[in-house]
Amino acid sequence: MKKTVFLIVFCVIFSFVFSQANDTQTLTPLTVPWEIIEVEEYPGVVPYPVVRQNDVMWSLTVWREIDLREKRNHGLYFPTEPQGIYRSLGQVILDAIDMDNPDNTDALAIYSDEYCTKKYERAEIGNVLKNTKKLMQFDPDTGEPIGEIDVPDPLTVSQIMSYRLKEVWFFDKNRGELSVRILEIEPFFEYEKDIGVNSGDDDDVIDNKGRRRLGYIKYDELRPYLAKQLYYLPHNSALQVTFDDVLTWKRYFASYIIAEGNYFNNREIQDYITNPRDQRLRSEEILNQIRTFESELWEY
Repeated sequence: MKKTVFLIVFCVIFSFVFSQANDTQTLTPLTVPWEIIEVEEYPGVVPYPVVRQNDVMWSLTVWREIDLREKRNHGLYFPTEPQGIYRSLGQVILDAIDMDNPDNTDALAIYSDEYCTKKYERAEIGNVLKNTKKLMQFDPDTGEPIGEIDVPDPLTVSQIMSYRLKEVWFFDKNRGELSVRILEIEPFFEYEKDIGVNSGDDDDVIDNKGRRRLGYIKYDELRPYLAKQLYYLPHNSALQVTFDDVLTWKRYFASYIIAEGNYFNNREIQDYITNPRDQRLRSEEILNQIRTFESELWEY
């Protein structure tokens, strides 16, 4: 009899404890069963190796295009809206510009010229992001069109479809290796454009597509923001890498060269080659010249 009573009491106590544990798990759900290191605790930007001017025996400046439509670049484009701790590269840039706080003196600077000597004013950046589209009005009685009105259609982060990088390749004889440094980055917006509507000198129009650059950004000024944002790796989310790792060190993106430094005022490949296929071949030719430069130094 005593054993039976003891078993009943034990079962009641066990059921109560188990239910309390379940309630605790329900109230405090866990996303992963290990300790999460916040990205704010990361050491930040990893400094470049020191390079002396006298040790640079060769260098070449190139411009390259990153098309976010390519599958390899989807990690830079998605998510189009913040999801948990993850943001797109465009969202990181727009958050760093911080247009919602016009008095923020520490916001990321945008420059109007390629050499990053003239900063955009906050109002000028806002004008770049502004956009309008034509909306047809109809007579409520007859249904006939009576005219068009301009409707605000501001540019959003999901419309950043490409980036342009300015980078320099150089050979450091002190370390005996070929290196690359990104100097500038330019985000480009694409949007539907009304045919026949003048967009201004800053827009490139192809059919009814408008393409507008946000401005020139010094890459070294952007790196602190990139180093605080994790990049989502679809096949191994346990490996925590930042956008700075992806762009600066691992260079995990697909791109093609659109111009190289030259005495024709840095003209682009499309300025002297009209066939798109031949433009890509020329791009690959420049890239192969860079790749083979280092190996040819060690030939006897």
